[in-house]
Amino acid sequence: MAGWISFLDTVIRRTVAIVMVYLLTYTAASLLIPHKRVLLFNAWFPFDWTVSPTYELICLQQFIGALVFLFTIFPFPGLYATLVCIACSQLEKLRANLLDIRQELDTPAQDSGAETDTEEEETQVQTSQEMFCRMQEQLSDCVRLHNEILRYMEEMENTLNPFMTGMFLLSLASLCLSSFSIVTSWGNVPMMIQGVVAYSTVIIPLFLYCWFGNELTLQAEKVREAAWGCDWVGTPISFQKCIRLIIAAANKEFTLTAGKFVPVAIRTMVNMVNQSISYFMFLLQLKDNIELDEPANSV
Repeated sequence: MAGWISFLDTVIRRTVAIVMVYLLTYTAASLLIPHKRVLLFNAWFPFDWTVSPTYELICLQQFIGALVFLFTIFPFPGLYATLVCIACSQLEKLRANLLDIRQELDTPAQDSGAETDTEEEETQVQTSQEMFCRMQEQLSDCVRLHNEILRYMEEMENTLNPFMTGMFLLSLASLCLSSFSIVTSWGNVPMMIQGVVAYSTVIIPLFLYCWFGNELTLQAEKVREAAWGCDWVGTPISFQKCIRLIIAAANKEFTLTAGKFVPVAIRTMVNMVNQSISYFMFLLQLKDNIELDEPANSV
C-alpha cells in the first residue's frame, strides 16, 4: 500500500492539469465563436445573458467556480488516500511481524559424550525459555504497534468524518445536478458532453474515497488472521492471552465514516450512483411526459 502514495500524487496532479486544460480550451472556444454563444455550464438567468459584457462575465464566473470545485474535489482525496495508505502499510508491517514469530530452537553445538543426559535436558529447558522470552518480546512489540495503529485510525476517523460528510453531500448533489443538466440539455450535444464530464469528474474522487476506505477495513481484519497464523501452539498461557487480545481487538470492525452514520465503503458509492441513475431516469420520464402533453395543451 505504501507504493500507492507516489502513484496517487502523479495521478492527481495530471488529472487536475488535464481538467484545467479542458476547461480553458472549452472556454476559449466558446468565446471565439461569435455567431453562437454557449455557456461553460448549463444555467438559467432571469435576464438576457447573450449580450456583451454580460456573457463574458458569466463565462468568467463559471470558469472560476469550476476551478474552485476542481481544487476542492480532487486534492483532498489525494491527502485522504495518503493517510489511509500509511495506516494500511503499518497494518501490513504488523501482519508480517506476527507471522515472523516462530518457535525456532537455537541449539548450541555440543561435543559428543561431553555432557550427561541431565545437563542436556537442562540446556534444552533453558533454550526453550530463551525462545519463549524472545517470542514474548516480539509479540509485545506487535501489541504496542497494533495499539498505536488503532489510535492513529481513531484519530483519523475523528478528524476526517466531518469533512467526509461535506464531501459526500457535495458529491451526491453534483451527481444529481449533472443528471439534471444532461436531461435539460437533451439534444444539445456540447451541453450533454459537459454534463457527462461533470458526472465523471465527481465519480473519480468518490471512488477513491470508498475504495481506500474499504481497503483499510479489509487490512484491519487481516490482522486477526495473521495473529491466528503465528506459531502459538505449545506456547505459555501468557503468550496465548496476548494473542487473544490482538484477535479480540481485530474482531472489532473498523470503518471510516461520513458523519458517524454513513460508512466510507464501496457499497456507499454504489448506493449513491444508483440514486443518481434513478433520479436521471425519473427526469427523463418526466421530460417525455411533458413533451407528450404539449400537443394536447396547444390544441
